[in-house]
Amino acid sequence: MNTDYVSLGAAALRKLRQTTARAWQIQKEQLQTILQQNSSTEYGLRYGFSQIRSTQEFQSRVPLSCHGDYEPYIENLLSGGTRQLTEEEPVYFAITSGSTGTPKYVPVTGTDMLVHYDYIYGGVFGMVQEHYPQMPPEALFGKIFQVGEFARTSLPGGQMCGVRSASLYQWLDRDGTFDASDYCVPKEVLFPEKVEDLTYVKVRFALAERNITAIHSVFLHRVVGTLDYIRQNRDLLLRDMERGTVDDSIPLPEHWRQKVCQWLPPDPQRAAELRTLQLDINTEDMVPKIWPNIRYIVGIGGRNFPIYTRAMETYAKTVPIHHFIYGASEGFLSIAAGVGVPDAYILLPEAGFFEFLPVPHAAGHPLTMEEVTPGKRYELIFTNHSGLYRYRMQDVLEVVGFYGQSPIVRFCYRINQALNVADEKLNTEQLREALRLFQQRTGHEAACCAQEDYTVRPGRYLIYMEHIPLKDAEAVMDQCLCQASLGYQGCRNMGDIGPVRVRFLPPGSFQRYEQHLAHQGRTMAQYKPIQILNSEESQRFFTAAADEFEEMREL
Repeated sequence: MNTDYVSLGAAALRKLRQTTARAWQIQKEQLQTILQQNSSTEYGLRYGFSQIRSTQEFQSRVPLSCHGDYEPYIENLLSGGTRQLTEEEPVYFAITSGSTGTPKYVPVTGTDMLVHYDYIYGGVFGMVQEHYPQMPPEALFGKIFQVGEFARTSLPGGQMCGVRSASLYQWLDRDGTFDASDYCVPKEVLFPEKVEDLTYVKVRFALAERNITAIHSVFLHRVVGTLDYIRQNRDLLLRDMERGTVDDSIPLPEHWRQKVCQWLPPDPQRAAELRTLQLDINTEDMVPKIWPNIRYIVGIGGRNFPIYTRAMETYAKTVPIHHFIYGASEGFLSIAAGVGVPDAYILLPEAGFFEFLPVPHAAGHPLTMEEVTPGKRYELIFTNHSGLYRYRMQDVLEVVGFYGQSPIVRFCYRINQALNVADEKLNTEQLREALRLFQQRTGHEAACCAQEDYTVRPGRYLIYMEHIPLKDAEAVMDQCLCQASLGYQGCRNMGDIGPVRVRFLPPGSFQRYEQHLAHQGRTMAQYKPIQILNSEESQRFFTAAADEFEEMREL
């Protein structure tokens, strides 16, 4: 253990407690600091930042915004312009596909990076230490199995870029000094020169390392996918470990194949140990069986990703999960309220200035931290240190409590992600509820996604389900959708929406879709499990998978 995780974590939690204890005052200070520091920028001059003295003036002078409002400024920054949105120049450009699939750039300043490092990166280690107060540091912080990747990517102008979840690591290693020795892979694997699928490589190192104490990811489904990969390829992996080879079927470029063989010589003893576990059969407790010293897992799960959370609970059993953050490319602005605490995220008072627009929007004007009420829902509006002002995150959050004076929130759904055939606007939370009811009534749980289908009149929902065909699935699903959404129920009763169609997919379809994206060079570190198919590419993929499954079953 080369990094002092204990001191790093203790400092993060001390700072978190100090700032959240006086969050309301810090919020006022944050707003004034952001406005004063950026009053001479193009955006600040446009909206008269230097003349704003209160929250009310800020809300009346500066309009609510979306990414499109910043695109001219960001284009100027990418072309070498300065002082567009912030006095402090960006050190990174986060790439997000947004809801349309079109790449967008979001600037990130060093100040935002420090908030991420001080509160979130360090905070995870602090919460783990508090979860195991009697355990020595070396038993907690041995080797980390990092499931994600931090590819070294940059724009033509030389600016660092990539997914937001990789930004901190790229920034920490901007001069090549990030210490990766506490990870189970060589630094060359942790920071590859380009985006590519290195699952096999990372798994080989992880299986070889006996003293893994943590698995880190952004979302739990990536951890589940990696464990599925180990289980499904158990014989191949252990054969390669035993011989020190890379099987010909593995789609790796030659230079990686050579490196793996150099890095990992034959290890028949470890292969024999793992072979006795029957990893391809025994999924229960698989994680602690492979790595007996594992202490925690990092990854976002909870009620938004129930199928993966339950799969993780099977794979890991008693290993606690830290559900990491609620955040987005526009800001890493919270941390989970503790180890083993899902669906509860502490908003960080120093991350920026928060506003909360009551849902439904007819309910009033944007509120500040001291005005929100537990049990109520709000659309989040965020002003950060990187040049987004009164930015509509398009996320609906529920306040579930307070940590000091800072709200603890649960993510409910994104406003711009909904199925909408006849103005019913069924959101992802309602879709998940319908799937929960479906499982309850049929006894079957499956990964699902959905889209609108206008090939018939009236239009209907088309749901893809990774499962063998179930009798009466469409009738049951229609009832569940009606129960989950009064809007859907009303449109069905009026004949404005046709009966739902359910198509079945072969096992592994969602995993193959992720592989499909990875092979196209898509960085998967912060990819979320797909729920609503809103691109032609995703719709084509799942249509083809369902067609193929039907043809196979007819043979």
